[in-house]
Amino acid sequence: MSAIRYELTRARSLRATWWGLLGLLALGAGATWVAARQAGAVPIGSGEVAHLVTAGPGRTPVLVPAIMLMTALACAREQRRDALPTLLLALPRRGRVFLAKVVGTALAAVVLAALAVGASVGTARAVFGPAFPDRAAIEAPAPRILAGFVAYVLLAAVLGLAIGTLSRGTALIAVAAAALPAGAERLIAAAIEAGVPEAYRDLVRYLPFRAADRMLVVSDGGGLSPVTGGAVLAGVTLVVTVLALITFVRRRA
Repeated sequence: MSAIRYELTRARSLRATWWGLLGLLALGAGATWVAARQAGAVPIGSGEVAHLVTAGPGRTPVLVPAIMLMTALACAREQRRDALPTLLLALPRRGRVFLAKVVGTALAAVVLAALAVGASVGTARAVFGPAFPDRAAIEAPAPRILAGFVAYVLLAAVLGLAIGTLSRGTALIAVAAAALPAGAERLIAAAIEAGVPEAYRDLVRYLPFRAADRMLVVSDGGGLSPVTGGAVLAGVTLVVTVLALITFVRRRA
């Protein structure tokens, strides 16, 4: 618990944390504003409302690559500021230190996701006015989509932290990782569909972010279930996080 408190206190004391939080909230609200302007009409269903406030069920939310990039680059900032050696002197048990970072990142991601939903709701109300339905957010499938959005942002943040730990926050690797959900995975899917036998093309559904996008679909319509899609990304995140933990424990600060 002391390591977790240290991480949370340190994060709150950094100006970059607050600027990053404001930037991510502005990015999410901006994506909702674009989606609301494109919709043209006031949404009347809970699925349509959730579509707006998460900036698009069925496709990767803009916050996912953004928070992956931010958390991965935060590892580089920690190295440059010599904060990590100081931390390890105070808390020499590296395994606990890394797990505290994971827990702190996960908690911050949940708070960010909740604030992003609130900012997006306010943005949508500003576009549509009082006619924007408040009650639809508590009707199915909106609760499932909103829960999926929070889980998606949480997993993306932890995955970004793990990638940043493995690469020491290398900017090129951080950008490449953030580009996966932003569109690179589509190119990978196209290459698989064009170059593998038809019997194996269904494997495209199990690409991590394509699978995780299923958590945000309004209706099933075939394909992976939302739970299975989330489990795929959770499994990938767990594997990369374990590798990052082993690397962090064995690496010289």
